[in-house]
Amino acid sequence: MNSPFPVYQEEQANVDLTPMLDVVFIMLIFFVVTATFLNELGVPVAAPPIAIDAPQDVESITVIVEPGGVFNVNGRLLSKDSLAPYVRALHAENPEAPYSVLVVSSAKVVDTVTAVDAGRMIGLSVVPIARSE
Repeated sequence: MNSPFPVYQEEQANVDLTPMLDVVFIMLIFFVVTATFLNELGVPVAAPPIAIDAPQDVESITVIVEPGGVFNVNGRLLSKDSLAPYVRALHAENPEAPYSVLVVSSAKVVDTVTAVDAGRMIGLSVVPIARSE
């Protein structure tokens, strides 16, 4: 039985991706050429001096910044609020004592800044920072 409608063979759809790739490549070149790159400024960090020996009678003030906002100052555990007054009291007892900050790798940056600020409160313009194991 013949159908009254014509029978067409199936057409294969060919998609040519070359023009699309050309447009994407031209857009990539445009965005790379017109992009502006920013110089991000960081916080200057002064490394402690390597070969300077401290006098034997002067005890140093070492703040170890630990995870969870805990500060270990010469073996005494302190909170964020009690760090600055305690450092000021130690500095008042011995103004010649060097001040340094040791940071445990998993400690937060905010806590490190708190320890550096405590050093600046006692009159230091540069606070040595080192990473602790």
